[in-house]
Amino acid sequence: MSTVSYKTANAVNSRMPSPSIWADCPVVAFQKDPSKGFHLFDDFKNSVIPTEEAGRTALTDGLGNILGDINWFAHVESALVADLALQSDEDGVLMLDQDGTDDDTVTITTGNNVTGLVSITDEQAEKVWFEARFKVSTITNTDLGVFVGLTEEGQAANGKPMGAASAIGDIDHIGFHVFEADGDGLDFVYTLAGETDGVTADVATLEADTYVKVGLKYEPSDNKVHVYVDGVEKESAAILASASNFPSAQKLAATIAISSGAAGADGDNLKLDWVRIAQEY
Repeated sequence: MSTVSYKTANAVNSRMPSPSIWADCPVVAFQKDPSKGFHLFDDFKNSVIPTEEAGRTALTDGLGNILGDINWFAHVESALVADLALQSDEDGVLMLDQDGTDDDTVTITTGNNVTGLVSITDEQAEKVWFEARFKVSTITNTDLGVFVGLTEEGQAANGKPMGAASAIGDIDHIGFHVFEADGDGLDFVYTLAGETDGVTADVATLEADTYVKVGLKYEPSDNKVHVYVDGVEKESAAILASASNFPSAQKLAATIAISSGAAGADGDNLKLDWVRIAQEY
């Protein structure tokens, strides 16, 4: 029996996935018959991180399939392998760290950096679920940019998915973003490449060294992506999949990234507790 088997409109003060998002996800059915859909949950308890002794002191050319059962592809820009490290934490925590070089990125993504994992098409009949739990070491302005969510493939690379001043590039994406200029402001963002960016500003206010859960859920009943923070829906942030700037029908990978700000310092980091994602077929 799943531990997420009920639904509530209120926040659940635990590190577990939010019932308000996951109560209707048929995980057991997906496991019994993969043709019905898939479900992936990475708690970072059994991941493998490359070492300098293995012949690399940097990940500037990327190193794929290194992080556990979702087969994450990792990329660290102009920094050491140590800037991507499992923590000594029984809950399972992956740290993405910075060395303070302005605009450098540290990114992990699924699909070996070449393919998407889920797709949301206008008026599709299948549900999509995504949630992640993370915290940042600093909320000081110009220290750190953050993206947690879904992007087009190929974003584990220099200057991606965030470029100068942590602005997201002209890419397909849906997720949660912190501009380095507003270190505690968590925005919900979505864009179809080539279209005007969609933003709901400040769906949450971050606190330093304090975990937050962020989630998305596509509901065919109203053709909307619904947005959640700590299990509570931010109703004003919901977006129709028919919107002209929504990345409808695009293949999207799970992507988590940080970017060092102009005042960033060595040791600024994001700690990722878990990522969960599922889609019906």
